[in-house]
Amino acid sequence: MSKIVAGQAGGLPLKAVPGSSTRPTTERAKEAIFSWLQSRDWLDNNAVLDLYTGSGGLAVEAASRGAASVTGVEAARKPAQIAEHNAQIINEALNRDVVTIKQLPVQRFLGATEPSSWDLVIADPPYDIDEDELLAMIAQAFHVLMDDGLFVLETAYKSAEPIWPDDVYVVDARRYGEAMVYFVRRNGY
Repeated sequence: MSKIVAGQAGGLPLKAVPGSSTRPTTERAKEAIFSWLQSRDWLDNNAVLDLYTGSGGLAVEAASRGAASVTGVEAARKPAQIAEHNAQIINEALNRDVVTIKQLPVQRFLGATEPSSWDLVIADPPYDIDEDELLAMIAQAFHVLMDDGLFVLETAYKSAEPIWPDDVYVVDARRYGEAMVYFVRRNGY
């Protein structure tokens, strides 16, 4: 069973998406990613966008660890319903509405979002995502990210590193089991 790892709601159980249609981030990877973010002050009072949210595990973890607002985006109906359930759990535990789930395709959501809307964007796309779709999502994610914001991408460890936009750089890249996580910012920040 999945749970919130740490923060104000640490230990609360979460509902998981049944079957193999989603690939949840492991507890070990989630702990490592959020420890990295928290130690560098990327969560407290920030607006967080979680793309391909699945069950909402990363979204609720961000909320538990102090994010001011979190939006999870998931196209598939069943995972989005489970993410909404998990969002309700964290919102009740925190006694405020922090996490919102949007059920629509990631590219459509990003295309309709104002530029510079988010401090932190986390993307955990399916490992079999088409490369062109991945690169388009990355470009759109930087469009909605604040100039001094952070983009976090989880991919399969065996996948080639994405071709990043010209004006960004990888701050850190870490392997967690079968996952590779990139922490990326714009040049000059």
